Amino acid sequence: MSDNVVQTGQKILQDVIAPDVRETKVRLTELEKRMDERFRNVDARMDSLEKNMDARFAVVNREFESLRKEMAAGFAALRDQMEANTRLIVSIIGEGKAQMQLAALNEVLTVRERVAVLESQAATVKKSGKAA
Repeated sequence: MSDNVVQTGQKILQDVIAPDVRETKVRLTELEKRMDERFRNVDARMDSLEKNMDARFAVVNREFESLRKEMAAGFAALRDQMEANTRLIVSIIGEGKAQMQLAALNEVLTVRERVAVLESQAATVKKSGKAA
């Protein structure tokens, strides 16, 4: 009887469980193939997106570099203009000082001439006072 139970168990395994296991293996294999295909598709899409993003970042980087160069040129031109304006202001101030010094010198010369005239008149008065 134990042989009969074992044979019955084997028959049930072969007739009921084995086909289910085979079917499950087939379904699992199909599922693995579909998953592999989807993963490949996702990988391909990710690669495509990465290339697209790299291209966009390259464009943005070029634009930023162009703006940086424009700004550097603008700042250099502004610096040059400021230096030219500073030289002009220093020159004007220098001319103003020179004109002020010339005016002061003219006043000193005028005062000197007046003093010379007054000294001459004082000497004349002094001489005529001695004569009297």
